[in-house]
Amino acid sequence: MIVCDGMGDRADRAREFQTPLSVAKKANMDALARDGSIGLIDPVAPGVRPGSDVAHLAILGYDPCKFYTGRGGLEAAGAGLRLYQGDVAFRCNFATVDAKMVVKDRRAGRRIEGRDELAEAVSEMRLSDPSAAFEFVPTVEHRAVMILRGKGLSRKVSDTDPHKEGIPILRSIAEDEERASRRTAEILNEFTEKSFKVLSNHKINAERAERGLLPANIILSRGPGTLPPVELLGRKYCIDAACIAVAPIVRGICRVAGMRLIEVQGATGGLDTDFKAKVSAAVQAMKRHDLVFLHIKAADVASHDGDFEKKTWVIEKIDEAMAQVIESVDLAKDYIVLTSDHATPVAFRDHSEDPVPVLVAGPDFDISGITKFSERTAATGNLGRLLALHLMPIMMNRLGKVEKFGF
Repeated sequence: MIVCDGMGDRADRAREFQTPLSVAKKANMDALARDGSIGLIDPVAPGVRPGSDVAHLAILGYDPCKFYTGRGGLEAAGAGLRLYQGDVAFRCNFATVDAKMVVKDRRAGRRIEGRDELAEAVSEMRLSDPSAAFEFVPTVEHRAVMILRGKGLSRKVSDTDPHKEGIPILRSIAEDEERASRRTAEILNEFTEKSFKVLSNHKINAERAERGLLPANIILSRGPGTLPPVELLGRKYCIDAACIAVAPIVRGICRVAGMRLIEVQGATGGLDTDFKAKVSAAVQAMKRHDLVFLHIKAADVASHDGDFEKKTWVIEKIDEAMAQVIESVDLAKDYIVLTSDHATPVAFRDHSEDPVPVLVAGPDFDISGITKFSERTAATGNLGRLLALHLMPIMMNRLGKVEKFGF
């Protein structure tokens, strides 16, 4: 199962209603679409804009309306951190603010040299509440995870990240009337204020300023969450499953689902990732596992940057790497699924509600006969339009891993 993050897009009138997927040269994807079944999937439901967290839960067969407990816990799991009962985890960004706390860059330039030293300084901070503690760990580029620990905490608090540049950071507030929520918001606000004091005076940021770079002078938090109580895929379907991913949220979801995490040298989670190495690792893993889940982030990065040409290039690089799949996978006995977790139109620069194309090739799947894989052709495909939540049960049925319902 290959999930190309943010690969889905929206027809652009200014580009004669084309998308990066429709203009990309991708002989391997097109061949699989022709010889397999294609259609559309709604990540959550028609008209719902999904986050990457709920979209991936759905692709793995977990109803996000039932199992979603916030993104922070999943990010923490993806970073290899252990959450205990009562812990609340947050997604964090190193960000840049001015003296009035107005956000200049939510990502502090994205790549942050000296990030680990900055993270160490944050970790050495102490909270005024002696019964509360935190763990702060940097993950990829500007991203990090923070876990609050202590009695009487709640994930029902708002973000300090305003999600936009040009406006002040937010104060976290309780989202219900519980004392635990108010206490958690107070602790989070203190953490944010202290991070600004510590990072603003750090030598790394002084050096960045001398070089004309943005200072990574505050930690913004969002997505408070705990671990969802999901049933392990191995127990649910009696399968051995593995995951190849760099993005902490995807690694976290797969880890919570009980999948083995496979590391790949050269995999970065960015535009410079080694596409061929990731696909090669997935092909090798198929020899040992019933299900291999391969996540490729780069198309989403280009989408959020609003770069049509770069997104097209990413899709073409993925297609080049997929030549190994065509050569190595026996479609008389094995299955290939290719889809996107959600659409990220380059003109919108964010996730959208659009359905995304999906193809399934392998035994017992009819051929579509459609010669080009795109959002438009998928809408006329022989799979029809499905919810992402149904994709995993369909594939597990084909593997003979699901019992008959009824008599």
